Amino acid sequence: MHQWIWILIALASVTGCGGLRLDAAPSRDVPLTGTWVVDSAASDDVGSAMRPDAKFGDRRQRMSTAAEIQRIRRGSGLAYVAHDFQVLDAKRMRIELDSDSMGIQHYPGIYRDVTWGIRERGIWKVQAGWDNDVLVVASKTRGINVLERYQLQGRSRLLVSLDIEADGNVRSISRSFQRRR
Repeated sequence: MHQWIWILIALASVTGCGGLRLDAAPSRDVPLTGTWVVDSAASDDVGSAMRPDAKFGDRRQRMSTAAEIQRIRRGSGLAYVAHDFQVLDAKRMRIELDSDSMGIQHYPGIYRDVTWGIRERGIWKVQAGWDNDVLVVASKTRGINVLERYQLQGRSRLLVSLDIEADGNVRSISRSFQRRR
């Protein structure tokens, strides 16, 4: 009986809401508020990074015909991420930071509001908060995981890094933004 309790505790910690331990506030003042313009030279090429591999995924796995048909029916996870995560295409962003949330207007793109904690946003389960002075947003849906990190580098540079898993593809993309004065 005692062994089953430990197994249940371990299972609960693995299947919990994202498993990230994020705080509701940064460890110090993080002035993300403002307008940010992409530095294309210091950013990854999103277009080539988001193309699916010729062989299925970075892991070079072979799929069964049935699994490949189901993947095609669902659509490309990478294409879905490129559509849903406007920061990948943004040339400029306007960030508003509050004690319990962040709002981002993407140009081009839409306005996105992210609240600290765990929330549902459409098909996405989103967990957001602070890891020291880095804002972390983890989004999950069936077969797709996206981990965003917003980190200041000095007071005038913002690095937004995304770790993406979709369709068996694994991507790490960094976008660099300069504060607009």
